[in-house]
Amino acid sequence: MSVVSLPLVSIGLPVYNGDTSLEAALDCLLAQDYPNIEVIISDNASTDATSKICEEYSQDEPRIKYFRSEENHGAIWNFNRVFELSTGKYFMWAAHDDLREASFIGACVEKMEAQGDAVLCQTFTAMYIEDNDEILGIINLNSFDNALNLCDRYEETLKHFPATAIYGLYRSSAVRKTHIYQKSISTDLAFIQELSIYGRFIQVPKVLFRYYGRKKWNTVEQDYSFFFGKNKPWWYLPFIALFFNHCKRIAFSKISLSSKVNLWFILIKHEIGQIIFKINIKLAGLMLPEKLKERWGRAIYFRWIHNPNVDMLNAKLYMERVIKPMMRW
Repeated sequence: MSVVSLPLVSIGLPVYNGDTSLEAALDCLLAQDYPNIEVIISDNASTDATSKICEEYSQDEPRIKYFRSEENHGAIWNFNRVFELSTGKYFMWAAHDDLREASFIGACVEKMEAQGDAVLCQTFTAMYIEDNDEILGIINLNSFDNALNLCDRYEETLKHFPATAIYGLYRSSAVRKTHIYQKSISTDLAFIQELSIYGRFIQVPKVLFRYYGRKKWNTVEQDYSFFFGKNKPWWYLPFIALFFNHCKRIAFSKISLSSKVNLWFILIKHEIGQIIFKINIKLAGLMLPEKLKERWGRAIYFRWIHNPNVDMLNAKLYMERVIKPMMRW
């Protein structure tokens, strides 16, 4: 089959000061065995060697399209920009520090072409923590296999969607029906929940993607600066902003009113449950003696919080990087 007869896959790579890992990420993308790709790089006013690397690669590789902004508009603007510049039937975001096996795109395209009702395909993912070669866990989308109808899909994204799967392969026509990323922390997951309205999430049951997480979780202030490119105002409440973002996405979705009401009910029920649960966790943390916190925190996490789509492989590292920060005790 000729290259032009294959569906075009657009790869959007939004970057800011990514010179330490950018070359490896670009080499990985250009080494994909699926030939019909375009790589769209949007440089968000980087101050390191990112622009030099991008210019060198784009001069030698016609599949790369390089765009640079002289002003930092924040990560949300940059993530949206690479999609807006894309032209492919399929699209995927790529971080400047993540790596994929050469068969990643080809395997996902094959799945998407075979299942026309699918809007997102991801492979099994090996999760690492930066500067650590040990695998933290293997991430999948197993719980979505039986989430076939609208309400089941939406509820499953609220409960169990693993954030690493945002770096899968999307059907571009479905993404265009959404509001993509908006000015709200966790807007990536709000986008995914909106996307679930328009089709199924599927997977390739092979580990073809390596995701590298940060050593520590960001604070609310750091997240705000990352997303918006400026300091967080004192009045900004991320939970409230995210909730109304969810509501707005449902309101403007292209589904019936009765379906919207059903999704609002699922959303409100979920958020109320989250508030009650977090209050109880906070109270437990205040009342438990220090020597019991780690054991009880682990027990509570695996009983009520742990995502079933994550298979933990390194218990010690998982406790330090995931469980303790999440419990906040």
